[in-house]
Amino acid sequence: MSTKLGSRDYAFWAISIIVMFLVFEALGNFGNLSVLSSASQVSLYEKQLFKITYIAAGGVFAIFMGSLIFLSLRFREVEQRTQKTQPDYVKVSIPLLLISGIILVFAAYPYFSPYLPLQLQFNIGIIISMSMVLLLAITFVVYKEYFKD
Repeated sequence: MSTKLGSRDYAFWAISIIVMFLVFEALGNFGNLSVLSSASQVSLYEKQLFKITYIAAGGVFAIFMGSLIFLSLRFREVEQRTQKTQPDYVKVSIPLLLISGIILVFAAYPYFSPYLPLQLQFNIGIIISMSMVLLLAITFVVYKEYFKD
C-alpha cells in the first residue's frame, strides 16, 4: 500500500471532514439555543456568543474526527485472507440476536410509559438486564469472528 496521498484521497478527506461538521451542527441545531429566547439585550448577546462558540467547536470536532476516520480507513492494515474451512457463525448468530432484540423491544414497549406504576419497576429492571445480555452476546460474537486467537 502506498503511503502517498493522491487527489482522490484529499477529496475523501475533505468530504469526511465536511460530513462530520454537518452531523455535529445538525445534532446541536446549528448552535441555536431555545433556552435564551427572551428578547433582552444580554440574552441575545449570549445567544450570539454561544452560536459562534458552537460553530467553532464544530469545526475543531470535524477536523479531528474526519481526519481520524479518514486516516484509520486509508492506512488500515490489509491482510490477505485464506480460504476458511470452518463455518461462518456470524451469518447465523447475528440475525438471531437481532431478531431476539426486536422481540425484546416489542415486549418492553408497554413499559415505556411516563406514568409507570411502581410495581412495574422490577419488570423494567429485568428487561434492561436482558438488553445488556443481548448486547454482550452481539459484542462477543463480533469479537470472536474478527479477532481470532
